[in-house]
Amino acid sequence: MKKKIVHIVESFGSGVLSYLSDLVSGLSDDYDITILYGERQQTPKNLNDYFPSTVKLIKIANFTRNINPVKDIKATVEIRDLLRQIDPDIIHLHSSKAGVLGRMIRYKKGQKVFYTPHGYAFLNETDGRIKHLIYYDAEKILGFRNVETIACSKSEYLSSLKVTKHSKYINNSIDTNKLDTFFSNKSNTQDVIFTVGRIDEQKNPRLFNKIAESMPDMKFIWFGDGNQRSLLTANNIEVTGWLSRETLLQKTQAYKYFILTSRWEGLPISLLEAMYFKKICFVTNVAGNKDTIVDKVDGYCFNTAEQFLDDFVSRDASLGLAAHQKIQKEFSRERMLGEYIETYERYNHD
Repeated sequence: MKKKIVHIVESFGSGVLSYLSDLVSGLSDDYDITILYGERQQTPKNLNDYFPSTVKLIKIANFTRNINPVKDIKATVEIRDLLRQIDPDIIHLHSSKAGVLGRMIRYKKGQKVFYTPHGYAFLNETDGRIKHLIYYDAEKILGFRNVETIACSKSEYLSSLKVTKHSKYINNSIDTNKLDTFFSNKSNTQDVIFTVGRIDEQKNPRLFNKIAESMPDMKFIWFGDGNQRSLLTANNIEVTGWLSRETLLQKTQAYKYFILTSRWEGLPISLLEAMYFKKICFVTNVAGNKDTIVDKVDGYCFNTAEQFLDDFVSRDASLGLAAHQKIQKEFSRERMLGEYIETYERYNHD
């Protein structure tokens, strides 16, 4: 009989969805898999298309992104009751909300529990000190539970050691065979700078807008949406709203330049994909981004809008090929799947 895995994720969209789609699709022949998820604005309506037919998807009605004591308690009860019904061997929590609520549940003896932050909330340096301490202390307290953290990058792993001694890291990866089908003779032919993701504090739309304003003759596109959309005021910025994954990959093919203005990251799938597609990538010098890009070797890491402009003026087209080769070598899906199987199967720590 196959072992049962339950993945619990509130932030079910964008990069986390792509990551789980690749991970679950690669393990579905060997495990009985269920996903308990929350629905966000960016959660696609055709969720079933992202996973093999054997994977069960169950929506948690009370999952919310923001702190909401009443709904958080109700969501915890929903999850607890479903876990009792499913009785999984392995439980894997994803992102902060599921990580907090999931680690407050009492699990059966013998069940293995894992947690992947996908970017710790306490790394947001723009939050006030009180908010930062709340996030940090919550991770520190819950870090004492018998739950192993699987960070998705080396930087996230180093951050995890501040709040738990039970940690390792497995780099995010992408299914390059699937991405190969999107290459065409129009790939990387247009001088457009684009990004992908939620328009929120983490992705730093203020910096994106500042850069766009300083380059009025360049077209910028933000693929996504979010609660800080109003900050993108430059006339040369187009905001697409949320698109299906297939539409997104098709539309971005022609554009040469990818940018991430993030304040913090886990290990962004959108960056891995852009590198594989031979885009010239410009990313802020923060955790997650700098685990992937080596400055002026396979992309550019910058700290300010002025530094970005200097890098863009002196850009080297050969870095796109170097980025592609790096993904092939270091971020293969097969490597990630092998490391997860090894982690899931070994005996749980005491």
